[in-house]
Amino acid sequence: MAELECWNCGTSLDALPRPITRHNNCPECFESLHCCRLCRQYRPRETITCADDRADPPVNKENANFCDFFRPASGTYDSLIGVKDASARRELSDLFGGEETSDDDDPPAETIDPDAAAKAKLEALFQQDSDTGAEEGE
Repeated sequence: MAELECWNCGTSLDALPRPITRHNNCPECFESLHCCRLCRQYRPRETITCADDRADPPVNKENANFCDFFRPASGTYDSLIGVKDASARRELSDLFGGEETSDDDDPPAETIDPDAAAKAKLEALFQQDSDTGAEEGE
C-alpha cells in the first residue's frame, strides 16, 4: 500500500489516525489535510476539478472543507512545488540582500541579524530618496 503524504510538503501522514477530518493538519507544515488537494477525486488539470459529479468543489482547493466524498490519496505531493518555493525564496533573498555566499569555509566573526541588516538597507534607500528630493526642491 502506498504511503499517504502531505500534499504541500511531502511529510508522511501514516501516523495520523483515520479517518482524516477537516480539523487535521500536517504535523510539519500545518496545512489542512481534509481538502481537495489531498483527495483522490481531485483533477487539477481539468476544467471540472472534481471527478465526483455529486460534489460541489470549493473555490480554494487548499482549505479544509466539509466534502462527504473526500478520500485521501497517496502521491499528491508535487516536489516541483517545493522546488518553485525554494527558487522563489532564493530570488527574494537575492533581491532584498539576503545572506551572501562566500568561498571561505570559516564562519563570519560577527553574526549580523538579517532582519536588522534588511531594515538598515531599507532605511538607507529611503534616506537617499529624501536627500535627492530635497536637492531637486531647492
